[in-house]
Amino acid sequence: MKVFSFLCIVLGAILVFLFDDQESYHMYLKILGFILLMYGLFQSTRMWVKDNPRDDADDVSEN
Repeated sequence: MKVFSFLCIVLGAILVFLFDDQESYHMYLKILGFILLMYGLFQSTRMWVKDNPRDDADDVSEN
């Protein structure tokens, strides 16, 4: 799943920065690139949070 998220981020960034709105369909490819980029970032942060859980028990004992 990490590889899929990374590929979404890279492919989305390529689509966003490659097309320059000279043709009518370039706008749609840029939108697709933003969607892929945001989806990849969303999935990677979900996995990052799952891999690094917060220790709430330690926070309570310190206070």
